[in-house]
Amino acid sequence: MVHGPQVGACNVCGELTTVHTNASCHRCGASFHLALRQDVPSKDCGQVWIGEESQTLEFACNICLGFAKPPEAAAESRPRYQRSEGARAANVLRSKRRPRRP
Repeated sequence: MVHGPQVGACNVCGELTTVHTNASCHRCGASFHLALRQDVPSKDCGQVWIGEESQTLEFACNICLGFAKPPEAAAESRPRYQRSEGARAANVLRSKRRPRRP
């Protein structure tokens, strides 16, 4: 479903959509970037196609199509800083140093 003048945060990339790039996924219902006009440069975070049975336009985001990871999963795959996990600075430095040779 296309939401003309409404804007929201893209479920795939997290950036705000614009009036000409906002679509709603038929599977999860979230907003995502979709180029609705060819004369306005924009990015696509999903796809649209004609459904064979219903002969209507169907919209889906790249997460539901399996082309992208959800933002939470992408954030979990990034390495975290040891300091944000409560480690002391001295311990972090010791673990990064090379062991001394005897």
